[in-house]
Amino acid sequence: MKNEPLVTVAIATYNRPETLKYAVESVLWQTYENFELWVIGDKCTDNTEEVLQPYLKDPRVNWYNLPKNSGYQSRPNNEAIRRGSGKYISYLNHDDIWLPNHLSDCVNHIENSNADIVFAIIEWIYSFKLSEPDIPILPTMPRLPETIAVVHKREVINKIGYWKDFYETYEDPRVDFFRSAYRQNLRFEIVPSLTSLKFLWDEENYHDKGPQELYFKKIKEDPAFINRELSGMLIRAHEELGKPITLSRFQLQIFDKIREIMVRLNMAPARLKFWRRKGSQIEIWRKQHQLDG
Repeated sequence: MKNEPLVTVAIATYNRPETLKYAVESVLWQTYENFELWVIGDKCTDNTEEVLQPYLKDPRVNWYNLPKNSGYQSRPNNEAIRRGSGKYISYLNHDDIWLPNHLSDCVNHIENSNADIVFAIIEWIYSFKLSEPDIPILPTMPRLPETIAVVHKREVINKIGYWKDFYETYEDPRVDFFRSAYRQNLRFEIVPSLTSLKFLWDEENYHDKGPQELYFKKIKEDPAFINRELSGMLIRAHEELGKPITLSRFQLQIFDKIREIMVRLNMAPARLKFWRRKGSQIEIWRKQHQLDG
């Protein structure tokens, strides 16, 4: 552990203690242990600090509540980066969960490559039953990877600057951050591992108890959880890639990564075609949008 590079983990939070505890727990269960966690409140006004007290006994866990609310993750992210001293920077939302392999897989990849920024695979959780894969793609593509999947070198901040506030850019600060890195010719690489769960929320259920607790227990109790989830994700991802379109170079790279993961899980890539059937994608879409009657 002493020879492993330090990772600064940033969690930006605002009045979500009921889910924040699962995010913090998912950092603490990482198999890669040389990290410092900075939980930065965007001027939290509830009992967030009280909920964090048991975790602050761990010397790796730190808490700071900003004196002014900014309404976005940029300032909390920047505060964590300034206060931290890690060689690498990573991010986790207060209502999402890392799998235990996240830091280990990402740090191992970035340490053994020429990448400046690496992305792992995440799974979107839409409800207690519905989910879909999110395979990272380059910043020139319409869909950007989520920050919870990212580990990047601290030097990235030196080259492109800190996260911009939403009023400082014409696009989402997350989009601006990654596009700026791409314009500086920084190298992006995919980590062929499922490492994160991202939970969908809206204003109506923001303070409701979501499925985080259920998934948290499943991960802890089922050693095969990652393989089970990944198998289903691979099938759905293959359906997307199998649509009648001309595959770009990067789409082909994604497909190669899927095949690589399948081989690692002792799954034959050719078997995927037997899962495919007409209308399956429409059925998934209808379920996700609650259109089944």
